[in-house]
Amino acid sequence: MNAIHVSEMDNVATALEILKKNDAALGVTVLQDIRKGHKFATLAIKKGEPIIKYAAHIGIASCDIKAGEWVHIHNIESERGRGDTDSSVRDIKQKVYGQSAIAQNDKTYNLKGYRRSDGSFGFRNHILVIPSVHCANKVVERIANAITYSDEVKNDETNVVYVTHQHGCSELNYDARQTQDVLVGTGANPNVHSVLVVGLGCEGVPAKAVAEEIRDRAPYKNIECFTIQEVGGVGKSIEKGIQIVKKMLTEAMKMEKSEGNLSDVVLGTECGGSDSFSGLSANPGLGKASDMVIQHGGSVILAETTELIGAEHILASRAVNNSVKEEILNTIKGFEDSVIKSHADMRGANPSPGNIEGGLSSIEEKSLGCIYKAGNQPVVAVKGYAKQITDKGLTFMNTPGNDIEQLSGMVAGGCNICVFTTGLGTPTGSAITPTIKLASNSAVFQTMNDSIDLNAGTVIDGTKNLQDVGEEILDFIVSVSNGTLTKAELNQQNDFSIWRLATTV
Repeated sequence: MNAIHVSEMDNVATALEILKKNDAALGVTVLQDIRKGHKFATLAIKKGEPIIKYAAHIGIASCDIKAGEWVHIHNIESERGRGDTDSSVRDIKQKVYGQSAIAQNDKTYNLKGYRRSDGSFGFRNHILVIPSVHCANKVVERIANAITYSDEVKNDETNVVYVTHQHGCSELNYDARQTQDVLVGTGANPNVHSVLVVGLGCEGVPAKAVAEEIRDRAPYKNIECFTIQEVGGVGKSIEKGIQIVKKMLTEAMKMEKSEGNLSDVVLGTECGGSDSFSGLSANPGLGKASDMVIQHGGSVILAETTELIGAEHILASRAVNNSVKEEILNTIKGFEDSVIKSHADMRGANPSPGNIEGGLSSIEEKSLGCIYKAGNQPVVAVKGYAKQITDKGLTFMNTPGNDIEQLSGMVAGGCNICVFTTGLGTPTGSAITPTIKLASNSAVFQTMNDSIDLNAGTVIDGTKNLQDVGEEILDFIVSVSNGTLTKAELNQQNDFSIWRLATTV
């Protein structure tokens, strides 16, 4: 097979290999060379008519398109996120055609991890050193590295880690509140044993306030804090921090691992560096794993609100009740409205230049492929950015599409393991939450093998099916719980970024 139709309703298909002019694909004679992963029309499409993929609109034809002709940004006009042409969100009514089956299996998945006294479960047991403000970044880094690169007793699962950021001061009150929420949620994550918060002393997000909120959320943890100004400078602060963290590490090393299962999982789902195969292999493969985590009693987070624009009708159709349905629609519409107010075409920012090079032509097409990673279980809740995940089942968290801002928000919400799909390749990972990379195609799995753990390109190659990939993900989650390091962990990817809401003041 050299091309694939996702749905019989589609009027475009995706090339699974390079197609040359006059090649036959799906009963159509290709009229020009088509790159692997790019689309061609399988029917004649008139100017102004919708272009259909995944049984939904991915835009409208900006000119007449012949059957067999290449279809991409030169002849697709995106209908969504168009601040350059629109003054409000377009009201595009679409039906959901068919209901995909929810993936299941009867296998038992036994995990080994760190059971916290509130019942939560950590895949890791790290000491986190975190700044309340960017002015403390260098002190935090030097404290953590002094232990990481010393002879102190530690291991891969119990170590000293840190993050840095560019926030914590000169923020409007609601922006400062969001910064504090992310810092608190990160410290409260069950993958963290103890936390040291370091501030400067005059910041808008005080170290003491962050530490107290973490303590309120996770009273079983050892939480310490101080400011550079009160201690008396950088050198003394580093020395004090090292002594605090050494004691924390000694205590953390005494903790023994406990039994767990998939009901303990809070799975974050993410896609970054997407290509046209992401929606055909990696994302639906992850969707199978998501379904099965929920089947076994766990929780799954779907985020990246930007990348649900154009697919909101599908997500809303799966809401457990009308209240959740309205929250889904209002959240996505509200995000798109903020994009439109920028008066710019969303393309170029999302989908990015790399996404477009990989065959994605519009935000609608990207969204329709992205949504697959959440599987087909009902949506039980909608949460704000970095808010704590409290429900079993599938929760939609409102985040931007930016990889690191989204990952940081999910981790702050309690995500204890993440699966990150990619078509172009990315090294991104979290300091505290193991982040499993899943390739959408075999080429990127091979070329970026030092950054990618699993390969869903086997679906495109025809050697595995989506259920196989889903079960492979679950097996790897078990392996991570038993101490296997993800590639992001091996590469010490401690990426961390907070979604900024307003201007610096």
